Amino acid sequence: AEALDSGGSDSEMERGIMQIQEHSVEHKAKMWKIALNVSGKGDSLSPWDGVLDLPEQTLIHNRSQQLIDQLGVSEEERGEMVSDVESVITFYCKSRNITFTPELSLPHLLKPLLGLKLPRSDLYNCFYAIVNKYIPRECVPKGRPFHLYRLLLQYHEPELCSFLDTKKITPDSYAISWLGSLFSSHCRPEVTQALWDSYLQQADPFLIFFLMLIILVNAKETILAEEAESKEDIISQFMSPSLLEAEDIEDLFSLAQHYQSKTPLSLRKMNQNLFGSSLVALKEEDTDLSQALCLPVSVPEILQANQLQQVSDTPTHTPPHTHAQHKDFFLQFMNDKPLLVPSGESLSSPGDGKGVKSLVNKMTFALKSKSVNVKEKMISFIENTSTPVDRHVSSSDRVGKPYRGVKPVFSIGDEEEYDTDEIDSSSMSDDDRKEIVNIQTWINKPDVKHHIPCNEVKETGHMFPSHLLITATHMYCLREIASRKGFAYIQSRQALSSVVKITSKKKHPELITFKFGTNNSAGVEISAVESYIILQLMKFLIVVEMKEK
Repeated sequence: AEALDSGGSDSEMERGIMQIQEHSVEHKAKMWKIALNVSGKGDSLSPWDGVLDLPEQTLIHNRSQQLIDQLGVSEEERGEMVSDVESVITFYCKSRNITFTPELSLPHLLKPLLGLKLPRSDLYNCFYAIVNKYIPRECVPKGRPFHLYRLLLQYHEPELCSFLDTKKITPDSYAISWLGSLFSSHCRPEVTQALWDSYLQQADPFLIFFLMLIILVNAKETILAEEAESKEDIISQFMSPSLLEAEDIEDLFSLAQHYQSKTPLSLRKMNQNLFGSSLVALKEEDTDLSQALCLPVSVPEILQANQLQQVSDTPTHTPPHTHAQHKDFFLQFMNDKPLLVPSGESLSSPGDGKGVKSLVNKMTFALKSKSVNVKEKMISFIENTSTPVDRHVSSSDRVGKPYRGVKPVFSIGDEEEYDTDEIDSSSMSDDDRKEIVNIQTWINKPDVKHHIPCNEVKETGHMFPSHLLITATHMYCLREIASRKGFAYIQSRQALSSVVKITSKKKHPELITFKFGTNNSAGVEISAVESYIILQLMKFLIVVEMKEK
């Protein structure tokens, strides 16, 4: 009788566990649909005729079968699940005009969703919402997200970034599947579900960059120890996402959020159009992060960090419990000497138990000693209040009438390259931005008198290979299109008669700034400011100065 009772209890326990698991799956499905904003949404597949006739249909079918095989489902469920996966991917590719290739991570995104036992319509709606909200644009080799990720890695882990650069290991060579599948290509389905639970709760698509950063930082010592190994062997060390367990997810997100809190907000503000359904195209000057030397940070954020830069004034013998932290991006940018410990001086006496406090004291002292210099340097860099000294060409320097009958416009001084009080918008029109021309065709035009290769310099510090073309009346700037060799945008079209001043930096004479405008009763009204790095400087100055002699 006891055995029978015991058996009955075990059966009831098993049924109870199954009911809890089923309830858990239903609850998770409900919460995910709410988080993805697809709860109650209609059947998006209803207008589709269901025909599976894409040229790459065989590849889609095989990938669908491979995905279901990895899940190890029963034979009864297998056929229906393969059909669901193939239909979802086919309809998505048809509706978005996408060619399915073996490199795409779309099937992997369905793996954690299949465990929720969703009907096909909900499966597609959740899949579409994840791709649309959490997979960044240009998630392709050499795409913008991977340049941004490298800058983030350089910001937080410069040593590791430099090592990978030396080995010519680019982020897209190891992280494209991480980003394209939100780790579902490497993690087991139950681990991915736990990861996505937290990810969807945060509702922050940028968090994926910091999760990838933690994965790499966690493997830093192993990677750096492989200095003598080949590129392929080093990349093989990046498989750590496959080692994640469900209990690791909480710590993973905690570390990611910590790194995110130490990162300038400019990363998010300047790259908002990476995610979402916005149809606003990326601006041309914002697309090429591969040319950025460091993580771009806006001037207001740097100034705000400078104002908030405070170091505790607590005496060194009573350090605070919460240590003072500096804005590392601010000091990293301006500090020109490393923090060194004097030779032969220990941080603490052996066994005194005050090692951490002593270290904080020394760091605080070093930071105090540098903060004043750093502040002065930064303010001087951002807001140069020195009066520029214009050096004009005098009449004794040459014979002939002055440049266009007025005083010379060339000057050499320390003027700011960009005067935001005088102009706050680009001189080019939307039509100019869209106009694409063949560079050689324009150079060969009969009215083009001179061609000067140069680099256009924007306020952000980005440089773009360009060409200045001089005609009898105008100066054109053609900016090369990186993806279309031999073609360029007409970036600027300015009349030579509108040149008000041409200035050059003393320390960087090759950096030329043009100010365009008009003269009126109130004085000179500046309409545009453009800067270029011109290596053939003397040739260019002679061309412009002698143009209307």
